[in-house]
Amino acid sequence: MIRGAEIPLSELAFQGSDEAGQLGNSTNRLLIAQLINDFYPKRSVERTWMKNLILKLICISPLGIFLALGVEANASNHDAIKEALEAKYQHTKTGIDRIRITQPGTVFIVQKDGISGDLASDMTFLNNKVNNGQIAQAGGFMASMQGKTTSRDLKAGDKVYLFKIDVKDDKVEVFIITSETYDVNLHGSTKQTRYKALLTFELGREFLATADAAAIEKAVEAIITPESEVKAASTKSVDLGQSPAQVEAALGRPDKIVNLASKMIYVYKDMKVVFVDGKVSDVQ
Repeated sequence: MIRGAEIPLSELAFQGSDEAGQLGNSTNRLLIAQLINDFYPKRSVERTWMKNLILKLICISPLGIFLALGVEANASNHDAIKEALEAKYQHTKTGIDRIRITQPGTVFIVQKDGISGDLASDMTFLNNKVNNGQIAQAGGFMASMQGKTTSRDLKAGDKVYLFKIDVKDDKVEVFIITSETYDVNLHGSTKQTRYKALLTFELGREFLATADAAAIEKAVEAIITPESEVKAASTKSVDLGQSPAQVEAALGRPDKIVNLASKMIYVYKDMKVVFVDGKVSDVQ
């Protein structure tokens, strides 16, 4: 072990203050230096190394702790959202080639055209970006591949399974696969296959830092909706002359309410209910 002369307390406290930076507090450094002198009474080199390390940690700790707590809080919220989504949406399990369904999960109905999928057995995923309910394909090399003969554009009304969900800092990724199989010509022979796609819901860091699962479900179900919910909604009816309260009892709270003097419009995903003087006058 290397030994040397005792280092003065004042030198221990202030040596390397440039490294500590302006965030360092001299009183804190003196206290730490005293503790190091007591713990390492005659180990000057070892003591100097320890002192420099601790002083740096003292200086960066407020910011470091703040950032660490922020990351931990976000991660905790993301985990909670993912668990809630996985509890509501049963994942589908497939074989390695993603063509054979080993355990079917929740069936979803595609609500909007524009989702591009590629062969289930392909290693890559076509990325469909969803922003404010609008679907657009990502740019770059993968976008150039979307015109290949083996890709397929899904249509509203198509049925899909969900097999993976990822919640990240600024987006939620939903991986889907068609419930139906399709004929595709590969290398001169016709085979049955499914199509898979990636839906990337670009929600933003600020939104996801505080969002709950219900907010994410609303964004997801504007694009793909569980079949059970579509069927349940189709059995509900709205009659002329009903009040807003009666309509909400049948259809739930609207996505948007438009007030135009004596006229009010309830906007839902698949219909609009028009009220005049507080009574249903039209359904569009």
